Amino acid sequence: MHPLVRLVGVVALLGVLGGLCVHYDATAPTHSPYPETEALATDYGSHVGEDTLLFGTVRRVDAAADRATIRVDSDEGTFEMTVHGFTERVRPGGVVQVYGTLGEGRIVDASTVAVVNPAGGSKGYKYAASAVGALLVVGLFLRRWRVDWRSLTFEVRADDREVRADG
Repeated sequence: MHPLVRLVGVVALLGVLGGLCVHYDATAPTHSPYPETEALATDYGSHVGEDTLLFGTVRRVDAAADRATIRVDSDEGTFEMTVHGFTERVRPGGVVQVYGTLGEGRIVDASTVAVVNPAGGSKGYKYAASAVGALLVVGLFLRRWRVDWRSLTFEVRADDREVRADG
């Protein structure tokens, strides 16, 4: 196959992928049965009594009252919510997922609270571990394969071809 044809095919597939990403983003609010954070930031009162699913950063925890204050980020700005029924052990800066019912005064009566990130510094560790894993995978792949830039393909390295032919 001619390299130009292959390049056109790759560009076409990337264009289709980009179009699907734009379509998904445009229709994202219809994918969830819960109000979006943007709707809660701009018109909270019309959603009181509805179930919600929120992600937020823990600001304060009152363990004695089973309550916490979380900061929720949205495209319309940041706002704080008070979560009742908060029994998780999380330090301020940690991230939680809260499922519950919206109440008056930016209160969520939580039926489930899941800890996503117990401390603010865990995000750096996750990225570092992922980067090390990706480098290991790429290194192992390139030990056996090489890129032929003229034909835009991967080929088995010459020394591996000889070993496979003998074995």
